[in-house]
Amino acid sequence: WAREDGRALSAFIEQWRLHAREVPVAFAPDKLPRVLRDLFDQVAVRPQFGGHPRVAIYGLLEARMTRADLVICGGLNEGTWPPAPASDPLLAPAVLRALGVPGADFRIGLAAHDLAGALGAPEVVLTRARRDVSGPAIPSRFLLRVRALLGGDLAAAASDEQTLRLARELDPAPMEIAPYPVPAPMPSADQRRQDISVTQLDRLRSDPFEFYARKIMRLEELKPLDAEPDAAWQGTLAHAILEGWHKGEGAIEALAEQHLAEMHAHPLMRALWKPRLVRALQWIVAQIGADPQRQPLPNGIEAKGEMHVAGIRIHGKADRIDRMADGTLAIVDYKTGGPPTGPTVENGYALQLGTLGLIARDGGFTGIAGDPTAFEYWSLGKAKVKDHPTGFGYVTTPLKVGAKRSGILPEEFLPEAERFLHDALDRWILGDEPFTAGLNPDAPGYNTYDHLMRLGEWQGRGDER
Repeated sequence: WAREDGRALSAFIEQWRLHAREVPVAFAPDKLPRVLRDLFDQVAVRPQFGGHPRVAIYGLLEARMTRADLVICGGLNEGTWPPAPASDPLLAPAVLRALGVPGADFRIGLAAHDLAGALGAPEVVLTRARRDVSGPAIPSRFLLRVRALLGGDLAAAASDEQTLRLARELDPAPMEIAPYPVPAPMPSADQRRQDISVTQLDRLRSDPFEFYARKIMRLEELKPLDAEPDAAWQGTLAHAILEGWHKGEGAIEALAEQHLAEMHAHPLMRALWKPRLVRALQWIVAQIGADPQRQPLPNGIEAKGEMHVAGIRIHGKADRIDRMADGTLAIVDYKTGGPPTGPTVENGYALQLGTLGLIARDGGFTGIAGDPTAFEYWSLGKAKVKDHPTGFGYVTTPLKVGAKRSGILPEEFLPEAERFLHDALDRWILGDEPFTAGLNPDAPGYNTYDHLMRLGEWQGRGDER
């Protein structure tokens, strides 16, 4: 139990001995080494300062006051030394100079002074990292200037490659490790037969692995306890407010205040969200009231519908279904962000509205009958035209109408949605095609399962799969 490692081990055993009394845990004896390893990895053993008689790691202040026979200067990367100047969040540089506060030039000069003092040691090693956490690193301009002044022969003579080779030999790789393959799981036929929502259908075509992980393996993401509100949270909030307003539960402003308070988010976050959200919601209210010939159906608000195709249940929820003046239906999807682009719709990666149209055409929404002819995204984003009444909100459609250069022609929209639906079912749900990860990397999506598919280990290897 002596020295730092013994004291750390003693504290570790005492801690878990006390916890074991409070929460008894039983597991097989052969699991003990793995459990202990996981617990040991959480303990850091730090030797006392000055514990080694010949090696010391100094910060800048300590390095100014000490001398050594061999000095290793690390971090000679651009942005690390000298550090990138940071702007003062409160006062401009000119104001700081007027007040006599040292600015960025002073700090750069001080960093140069520290390095010049270290270069006075009998032996000096200048080092840098080729990579950092963000990717390849760039050598500092000082280091590049030193190499240029030394020239090719002197720079090669001053470079210590032998020490690097010895260091690599201390920890050689046991074998040649093959690159990690692109995941392509092959579940059984019974596992494949899953009910599909209209949103999951789009993800199935663009990233089959995400569908496999979420729907077949049922691996749902757990949000941290202190998670900040994100785009999905904002979308849920807007949908809840609009649903309450459509159902006559109150004015849009009062409902917004109520649901924002129920979020239990930070007051600053609520204060930042409220003005923009309320203005966008007011635009929706005005937009609906401006067209009396078009009425949202009472049972078409957050309406749930379903249909069966080849024995597979296809289900979804429409944000709003309107009855047009000619008796046809309009399917509306509210978006807090940008709606899908025309090419994305053409390639079958954003056909949620089309699949909802197929459900409506087949009478899958209770109490709603009619032919769907209009398909619209009502975005709460910043308006795209000048002199907008609120500054937020616009309507777009996946149909290729008017001056649009991309999208699907109105008469081909539902047939194309049906074709892509059968294609997905035949390939993955009823067929035997693997659920390949990142099948269409250009398709929009989320990075929820990137770590599970180990994306960083195989992405960027070209067509190698």
